[in-house]
Amino acid sequence: MVLELETLTDHTNGWNWEEKHVSQSFVDGTGSSVDVPAISINDIVEAGTVLIAAGPASLDNMVASALGPTSGNSASGFRIVPIGLVETAQISMNKPLSRIFEIGSKLSYIIPGRTVGGVSLSRVFFDGPSLLKAIYLGEVYSDYADQNNKFVQFQSDPNSGGLNRKVQKFSHIGSGNMAMNLASSFFDQPVGLAFLFRDQQNDAVGQIYFEGCRVSTYNIGISAQMNVLTEAVSMEFVRCRPIVIQTSDAYDRTDPANSLADVNVVSPKSNILTYTD
Repeated sequence: MVLELETLTDHTNGWNWEEKHVSQSFVDGTGSSVDVPAISINDIVEAGTVLIAAGPASLDNMVASALGPTSGNSASGFRIVPIGLVETAQISMNKPLSRIFEIGSKLSYIIPGRTVGGVSLSRVFFDGPSLLKAIYLGEVYSDYADQNNKFVQFQSDPNSGGLNRKVQKFSHIGSGNMAMNLASSFFDQPVGLAFLFRDQQNDAVGQIYFEGCRVSTYNIGISAQMNVLTEAVSMEFVRCRPIVIQTSDAYDRTDPANSLADVNVVSPKSNILTYTD
């Protein structure tokens, strides 16, 4: 593999801690393709410019017939439902490491293990779809209930899709708008979560999608001194995927309408990797 890398230079010569911010000091003014712009106040991402939405469990299984009847999307898109009134959100990932020593040296090897991750959401409790219901709004294609059971057709049913998707019967998940019965096998159905990040100028910073999310814990807190009740869920996901519609070579940083790809930070954007046997 032939890879042309940008010449590595010492950028600390431009460090002026009395007159510049750190990002301004490391801007390469020699025409380098390494794009490290100075940060303005509008580039800061704050909680108000982050959108959390629920969607299908797998982006690969979505087909045109699996889209919701009122989604208004084409075959190239998929339906996600924003979750409002979220007060706190936490994304965590863990990769266990095993350290292996050997006889004959004092050095060691570090072997990475499997990566596992989870997402937790905390939301205000109000007269509307509760948190567990809001998470599944984008995954339920159609549903109805009788006195004893709930019947649901899911958007990304792995067994059957399109017009032939089957109706599944579950125990009731809750009462009215409040879903709380985590023991119902309804909540064994995986869902997806999308996080979209923008700055204060509404420029896209990045977006990520978590597939195969399953709810592991549900909590609701009630106290005599609380003016607002909150509910929270913890979920584990199978994998996280960047939502990308362009390759790195086609990405244009000056066009905020484009989704972000994995932009090169060392090699020039114009370079193309050449593989040789």
